[in-house]
Amino acid sequence: MNKIAIGKRSEFYLWAKLLKSEIDVFPSLVDDKGIDAIVGYSSRYYEVQVKSAQNWTGQRGISFEKLQSNRRRLFIIYNYSKDELRFFTSAQILKEKAWSKSIKFDWAQIPLSKTLLKKYSKNDYDGFIRFLKKKG
Repeated sequence: MNKIAIGKRSEFYLWAKLLKSEIDVFPSLVDDKGIDAIVGYSSRYYEVQVKSAQNWTGQRGISFEKLQSNRRRLFIIYNYSKDELRFFTSAQILKEKAWSKSIKFDWAQIPLSKTLLKKYSKNDYDGFIRFLKKKG
């Protein structure tokens, strides 16, 4: 399977899961601005980009420029072999010292080491739903 097919399948899988959790999902028809969908709950909506791969290392395409353009944009890193995700706001990624260099690479990336997976363990699927449903 090619990377585009994997990415689209992962997006649709995640959209279905979110819809089952009563989250609104508005998929983008074109992906030219790094927005795969608008998602939200109860009038609070976010731009979302999904990056999927077979493992947690080398998630590419999350560049400094994209992060700076909207600090509220959400990024979902989806490991399809484990059916697990972590989510981050642009602001979180920009603040994370471990990624300060890699988001500026020609092939910008945010690898998730075991240490970072543990640090952001609450940024999993359930944490994403809590984040979207929180009031205020």
